[in-house]
Amino acid sequence: MLKKISLAVLATAVSASAFAADNADNSIQAQITQLKQEIAALKANQNEAQGKKAQPAYQKDTNGDEQNVTVPTNQGQIQNFLFSDIHDGVVPMGMLSSSQFALGLLKQRNIYKDEALVFGGYLEADAQTWHGSSINTLKSDVVDNISGPVYQSGKGIYITTATLYTAANLGHYVTAELSLSGNQNDNPSVSDALVMFGNLADFPVYATIGKNRIPLGSFAGGGPWTGSLTQMLFRPSRVANASVAYYGQGLSTNVTLFQTNDHTSDFSYAAFYAGESGKWAYGVNGGYIYNVSGSGNNTFNALTQTEDSNDNRTATNRIGAVNFEGSLNYDIYGVGAGWAQTTNKSSATNNGLAGAWYVTAGVSPEIYGRSTNFSLSYNGAYNTNDLPITLSGSSVNSYTTDPNSGVGTGVNKMVIASVQRPFFTENVLLGLEYAYMHMYNNQHTNAYTLDVSVYF
Repeated sequence: MLKKISLAVLATAVSASAFAADNADNSIQAQITQLKQEIAALKANQNEAQGKKAQPAYQKDTNGDEQNVTVPTNQGQIQNFLFSDIHDGVVPMGMLSSSQFALGLLKQRNIYKDEALVFGGYLEADAQTWHGSSINTLKSDVVDNISGPVYQSGKGIYITTATLYTAANLGHYVTAELSLSGNQNDNPSVSDALVMFGNLADFPVYATIGKNRIPLGSFAGGGPWTGSLTQMLFRPSRVANASVAYYGQGLSTNVTLFQTNDHTSDFSYAAFYAGESGKWAYGVNGGYIYNVSGSGNNTFNALTQTEDSNDNRTATNRIGAVNFEGSLNYDIYGVGAGWAQTTNKSSATNNGLAGAWYVTAGVSPEIYGRSTNFSLSYNGAYNTNDLPITLSGSSVNSYTTDPNSGVGTGVNKMVIASVQRPFFTENVLLGLEYAYMHMYNNQHTNAYTLDVSVYF
């Protein structure tokens, strides 16, 4: 009897041990499964965070899958408001259009916390060769009229842009940004420094104050390096200004105030709209600037500024300007056109209205697993016979045609053909560009550029 009891107790103990072991195994397996799920979630969050910080704009294909798309850039920046507006995701700060820089930052600010500090960078290098007619140039500022070397043929490799971006959310409704930019010839200096008030998630109206490019025009029609004639002749530069703007439902509009000089106020107004329907995407923009003098545009400074007995230059002649642009895309195909013109006549513009225009077409097929953008544009100008234009070659030196060297030194025709695609990662763009410039006096020049744009 005792033996039977002992055997029963032993059997019970063994069963209990086996049951405990099974429970322990199940518990361990459950913990392991839970840990695996947590690790997968952490990896997904990490990849998402890295994608938000590093990936360029993307759009969805017809199946709803995310797909990186190479959009036309000029000197690293998205050329057309259409592309910066209809794409989802985060665009690197160096890729944001300088004409819509504040808006681009505000559209992305809520990805980060209200007390976040974000850094970014952009590096551009260009290998070039050029040849053509013997062209007299201005080496320095157009206003100073300092003669430079003769531009005809040459080659070189240049670091054309090195920019560090810092953006800070100082609260839910205040964002500040500071950019330092330089190249192999010039030490870094402040290129943008502005404060933005507003939050697009709560309200579509915002305000900016500081130094940045006046938000007027897309000025597309260029290549990876060379800008369009409308850009070189009419685009405002970076000056101290204040603006009030609206953005919502694809519409962006703004009024910007700045100073022509210490005594004369100036302003600009611009509106942009972009939308999509199925595979179709479309965009239009237009704007007006009361006086291009004081906007940082060198082309018209020589026309609007006069020199007094103390060798001081002041703006005495007002020249306003208007611009209109439109673009239409279907799937990977796109076309666009733009026009800009003065609203005042001048003896330096044949006593007529000076203007420029462009038409452009492009296609972005996928080649060896990456979207590749091919584009071709034609630019024309009128009554700009003696207005200076920046020549494509020797990119870091920014040689400009010399209006004092003779009649007809301005550019009246330009053709730009280019191909551009990401290499190694989506944040490295390589572009190959050919630019042909023809002048009123029948001089011409050809430039070939290999452009490398790196975002980080």
